[in-house]
Amino acid sequence: MNNLTIVTKLRFMAAIAPAILLLAAAVIAGALHFFGTVPREIYDNEYAAARAAQGMENALYKMDWGRTQPDASQILIDQQRGFISEIELARQHIGSREQAGRIEKIANDARPLFDAMRAAAPGDDSLEPRLRDLQGTVADLMSLDDAALIAVANSAESQARTMIAITIAGLVVVPWICFLVIARLSGGLYAELKEMRRRVDALAERQQALPEDVRALDETLAKLGFPKPNPMLAE
Repeated sequence: MNNLTIVTKLRFMAAIAPAILLLAAAVIAGALHFFGTVPREIYDNEYAAARAAQGMENALYKMDWGRTQPDASQILIDQQRGFISEIELARQHIGSREQAGRIEKIANDARPLFDAMRAAAPGDDSLEPRLRDLQGTVADLMSLDDAALIAVANSAESQARTMIAITIAGLVVVPWICFLVIARLSGGLYAELKEMRRRVDALAERQQALPEDVRALDETLAKLGFPKPNPMLAE
């Protein structure tokens, strides 16, 4: 920028600040929209998947309890239908291969187990190990759902920190840097203009009539805020 005039430099620095503010405003608006939709996205996906896994676990516990009840067959049918519905719901909110694998394993293990439970005699404990294994797989799925929810929360927190840094840089640091540069440039300009006024005054003291160019320079300095000193105010 050494070949640029002081006016061009001042204009350039003065234009940077509002341009940065416009960019920062656009980024901040986008971030606010993103963070505004995060709760809904979490509720519709990660939280829905976690609720489905919780529903599977509840259905299994109710089936285990219902086997000893007088209306065991109806309880088993109702809970198995609910369990299957929760599997279908979980499939709609798969977020990773691990979750997909666990869901398919649960579905494949549940079908023969449910058929055996409906055919088993009341008090038959031979299916207990298989039921516990299925409950363990559901617990693994719940852990994966919790991990996915934590990952989303951590990602949102990381993006929030990034936006804080962008906001500070865009709304505080850059404008202040522009202000300091403009202040430095204008300070140098002030010193140069003041020196010009001193030289014009010195020339006026040596000559009775100022040349036309010098008078024009005198008038220009006065318009720029550097008028000829008032003798009445001189010390």
